[in-house]
Amino acid sequence: MKKMVIFWLLVLLITQTGFAAGERFAAGGRSLALGSASVALCDLWSLCNNQAGAAWLKRVSVGLGFENRFLLKELMYKQVGFALPLKAGTIGLVANHSGTGQYSEMKAGLSFARKFGKYFSVGIQLTYLRIHISEDYGNKNLVSCEIGLMYHADRHLTVGVQLLNPVPVKINDYPMEQLPGLIVAGISYSFSRDFMATLEAEKDLEHPLILRAGAEYHMVSHAYARIGISTNPTSFSFGFGLEFGRITIDMASGYHQALGFSPSGSVIYSFR
Repeated sequence: MKKMVIFWLLVLLITQTGFAAGERFAAGGRSLALGSASVALCDLWSLCNNQAGAAWLKRVSVGLGFENRFLLKELMYKQVGFALPLKAGTIGLVANHSGTGQYSEMKAGLSFARKFGKYFSVGIQLTYLRIHISEDYGNKNLVSCEIGLMYHADRHLTVGVQLLNPVPVKINDYPMEQLPGLIVAGISYSFSRDFMATLEAEKDLEHPLILRAGAEYHMVSHAYARIGISTNPTSFSFGFGLEFGRITIDMASGYHQALGFSPSGSVIYSFR
């Protein structure tokens, strides 16, 4: 009983600070260590963070990831992704799940990303979302889409934009509720081969602007250190990455002053 009371209090607090059904979750330990700044990064988790980034992948890849918000199993977020680069573009499959028996969301997406010239790429994803609420609420099955744009100005600067739910999708009639339509825009800049920084902003129609920033330092061969910060609510993050041939492991943790730590991690395997 005590755990359920704590859980619903946390859900209420988190909702008041800007979270909603169908919200955008940054995926992958690398992005989560960078304050969840992800829209201008290119890796397997672009399948979630900005589908256009998948157009720059060169190898068939599969990955698993998780985030345990505030060390509560009720707020565990898990994802799996698969990318298949082809001559015409990259096909992506991604699925994620969050919550438990009281409230849960399952999201799956099929995406296609393609480069246009040397600098520009576009990605689009068809998304299925299933929302489960216990008692008399039942399930909601929704279909939406996501659109990503990416521009590599040069080998240093990358600009990314992602649109989520650009077409209104209704969840309930009474009270009237829709999936949040939002835009995320950001940049990443490589100051050298060993140091990169990224900054992004997220905005929807109802909540305050969210800013995220992070920095990545290539310490030694195959090892990376990362830090980040995000606003609304303010939280800090840190983590590291390791590369072992075809395997990439990224670990991270966020920290909220009131709610505590949120450990996360991911692993990617790239085929030859």
